[in-house]
Amino acid sequence: MPKQLKLIHFVILLCLFVFASSTYSVASQKDGLLKIHFFDIGQGDSIFIETPSGYQILIDGGPDNKVLSAIGSVMPFYDRDIDMVVASHPHSDHITGLMGVLDRYRVENIVEAKESYDSPQFLAWQEAVAGESAKETEPVIGKQINFDDGVVLYLLHPFQSVAGTEESNPHNDVVVMMLWYGSLRVLLTGDMEARVENKLILAGVDLDADVLKVAHHGSKTSTTEDFLNKVTPQVGIIQVGAENKYGHPSAEVLERLGNYDIKVYRNDLNGDIKLISDGTDYLISSEK
Repeated sequence: MPKQLKLIHFVILLCLFVFASSTYSVASQKDGLLKIHFFDIGQGDSIFIETPSGYQILIDGGPDNKVLSAIGSVMPFYDRDIDMVVASHPHSDHITGLMGVLDRYRVENIVEAKESYDSPQFLAWQEAVAGESAKETEPVIGKQINFDDGVVLYLLHPFQSVAGTEESNPHNDVVVMMLWYGSLRVLLTGDMEARVENKLILAGVDLDADVLKVAHHGSKTSTTEDFLNKVTPQVGIIQVGAENKYGHPSAEVLERLGNYDIKVYRNDLNGDIKLISDGTDYLISSEK
């Protein structure tokens, strides 16, 4: 694209971004833009995606019901349907809020790895899923979910079914996805650790992405140099709670991201983080 046309295209996207931001509390604009909200819900993950034609996807729900207020800020009050909920793994800081979501909203599809895990929150989650009557999809590498408007979720991990198995560390069975919209690629990692990063690299999985959801809240157990060399992101987004007891994000990971000139956004410092894209360019804004 010639430089002048590219500049005009960017200005148009900027204008649409201003419009989308001014109507922040009303979802389903169907304005041709992909919108991704990285909610500031404390020490946990919760990502809300709205595709250009209005499909709504929620990935994880954080550690409590704060996610309900966050969803209410980006969906009309009368909207009580969510097209898809993804539980990246069964730890409480990812699934606890999802139970309130299933109670308040009618969910059409649920994606989870279906492994077994011994915790009260996970047992309650299983009961909530059983009562939802949603279509359940087990994520395995090679599957893809098309939303009929140019947005595709590619499943990258687990490598095989883990249904019914018990893993002492559920991070080893974490659901990892790549979102594509036009030329934009966003890598969604849950709490993936170095072990899974290495599996993906050794398997030759294409990890190249524009935006990386930094895994495991910026823990030093993730985001290795080898992994960053394969992803080459321009932006890293860390879902992390302010003054959390784990010391996330780690100084090592922040230094590593800085060494690769990756622009970092953090929920603890920036509040809610929003990405919009027309499939060619993208813009990011934050609450703070």
